[in-house]
Amino acid sequence: MITDNQKIREYYQALVDQGSAYLGLFFAGVRTTSIFCIATCRARKPKPENVDFYRSFKEAMDDSFRPCKICHPTRHTHAMPTFVEKALQLLQQSPKDKIRDQQLRDLGIAPEALGRWFQKHYNITFHTYQRMYPNTAYQEIQAGKQASHTAYDAGYESLSGFGYT
Repeated sequence: MITDNQKIREYYQALVDQGSAYLGLFFAGVRTTSIFCIATCRARKPKPENVDFYRSFKEAMDDSFRPCKICHPTRHTHAMPTFVEKALQLLQQSPKDKIRDQQLRDLGIAPEALGRWFQKHYNITFHTYQRMYPNTAYQEIQAGKQASHTAYDAGYESLSGFGYT
């Protein structure tokens, strides 16, 4: 169960606003009904004091909550929030360019939320995923391009990071 008061306020507001950006980040258990929902649930909203927040639906079920029949939270456990889809589309459009936090903010994507989502689902950060994303660096080196030029063109700030990847 999530106990951080700041997170609880943030997640409650997301629940009230039906924030799709929070899809998959939390599950809300309503004590008065023993039901748990996802962020985008369209059911009537409970009072803040009647809600517990969980990181996984398993935690909610372990606390004796059952899935909502309106939002079906167990069906959407691996659904990707729109902000993640948007970041991945940006990555696909230009795999050689390193996407920086400011670019994400300019698109309305919170880099912190993106990082938390990737950490939760893949156990890596978005920037690590970005470095692992298939690009043409390997083919360029095989074709005879210098490794240092390839690394810097691919957005790496050091050769050691490039070599590690």
